[in-house]
Order: sequence, then C-alpha cells, then structure tokens
Amino acid sequence: MSLTLFGSIGLTRPVLATNPDFAVSANPSSVVIPLGYWAETMFTITSLNGFTGTIRLSAPVGGRTGLAGAGFSTGMTLNPDGSVNTDLQLTPGTTPGNYDLNVTATVGSVSHFLVIPVTVLPVSGPDFTTRLWGSYSTLQDWDISIQEQLVSVGGFKGQVTLSATVTPNIPNVPAFSFLPSIVDLSAGTPAVYTAIVSTTMLTPVGNYIVAVTATDGTISHVYQAIMMVGDYRPQSEQPGPGNSTTTGNGQPSTSAATNILSPFGNASSALSTLRSFWWLQTIIGLSIVSLVVYRRRPALSRV
Repeated sequence: MSLTLFGSIGLTRPVLATNPDFAVSANPSSVVIPLGYWAETMFTITSLNGFTGTIRLSAPVGGRTGLAGAGFSTGMTLNPDGSVNTDLQLTPGTTPGNYDLNVTATVGSVSHFLVIPVTVLPVSGPDFTTRLWGSYSTLQDWDISIQEQLVSVGGFKGQVTLSATVTPNIPNVPAFSFLPSIVDLSAGTPAVYTAIVSTTMLTPVGNYIVAVTATDGTISHVYQAIMMVGDYRPQSEQPGPGNSTTTGNGQPSTSAATNILSPFGNASSALSTLRSFWWLQTIIGLSIVSLVVYRRRPALSRV
C-alpha cells in the first residue's frame, strides 16, 4: 500500500512591526455617565519597539461629544517599551444620548487616536457614585490620607462597602484602605470617607493602578485611579519635577482642588516635602474640596 500526499503544508510566523511606534487603549472602552454626574476611563499609551518621547493629548469636548469637560494629565513621558496611564475624567453636558469622544495622543511626529463611545443617560433609579482623585502621589515609607465623598443618585439610601485592589500585584505593593470601609449613605447628603495609602521603604518606586469597588450587594461600581510612588528623600533636597492637569480644550483646570492645604500641625511641612519631590494631581470638574494630609512614619529607635 502506498500513500501519496499532494500539495504542501507551510507554517508561517506572524509578521510583527519592527518600527518604533506606540499604541493607545482605554479601560473601560466605553463610558456611561448619569446626567449631572461624572465618569472616568483609564487611557493607556504603550511604547512599541523602543518608541519614546513626550506625550501630548487632545480630547475636544462640546455638543457633538455630549461632554462638557474631559480632564487628563499633561507633561507625561513615554519611556522605551514602557507604558503611561492617565485617568480621563469626563463630565457630561445637558443632553442625554449616544456620543463619541475622539482622544488623540501625539508623541513626536506620530499621532494615534481612539474613539471612546460615551452614553449620557438621565437618572432612572436609585444609585450612587464617587469621584476619586485622578491620581495619588506619595513617597516610600509615607502614609497619606485623602478625604473623598460618596454621592447618592436618584434617592439612593443604604450602606455601601468600599474595597480596593492595586496592580501590579508585586511584593511590598502600596496598601490602600478606607476609613470607614462601610459607608452609610442617604439621599441629599454626601457621605465623607477617608482613603489611606501606605508605603514602606521596600515599596518599589513607580506607578500603580488602583481599582476601587463600591457595592451595596446589588449595585456595584469600579473606579480607577493612578498611584505614583517616589523614592524617599530628605527634606533638605531641591524640588523635583512637577505636573499639571488640563481640560480637553487645553486650558488649565480651575478646580476647587487645585490648592491643597492642611491645617494639621506638622502635616504642612510634610506636604511641602511631598510637593517638592512628586507632583500633585488636579481633578477636572471636582465639585468638592478634598483635604489631603501627609505624614511620615516616626523613626524607629535603634539600640
């Protein structure tokens, strides 16, 4: 018996791009915003094949987008084969409907754009929301405490449980907790809670993503923010790099959270130190004034 095979089978490898470039993405890829409130999505720029440079973002808003504002970080640098995240803070206009937000990222002479579908809906039932800071900045071996608010939507009343996860999940990752972790929320009265970020001397320097889950057991929402950890430095050193936040039309923010002051004793000197070595984030369209208290852990006594 003989077996004859006709033709041939070829195995080919996918052709990968070899030129330096970058990619853009958003998580979530589409956004639903309650009319009169806000929403966010994490925008990511990823270097391909060693691409590097200063990032410029553009997110025009107006009637065609259904948005009154879109806030994001500025002055970001894309490192070779690295990635950069910025939290897009989106404030809706006054007309419900389905829209598209075009976000353009430019690095050097290369530009890529991403279309983010945006749905603006009227409030149809009891719900709740919270607006995180777009980013938290701290140093190794520091604690920061940030006052934030939960807001009732459509007459919601009940208990909301807060929890958080930090990525990447690596050894000595910053700890993120809440006080209280269960918040009693009533209609018409925002509930204040405190977000606490803690690091140690072993916490790796770099950027992290914080995903905060708020749930009453039936309704659940996940909110994202960026956490930046800088290396610890003595207070006598000179200021480090700064950063700012801009609106979608390129104008600086005039948010109430632009100036952050602390009336608590030595917290002001600690805040001054932190401002010297890391940048503070301004939130677009923030309707509350957040109070940030920074303190360094007391030094351990040595024998």
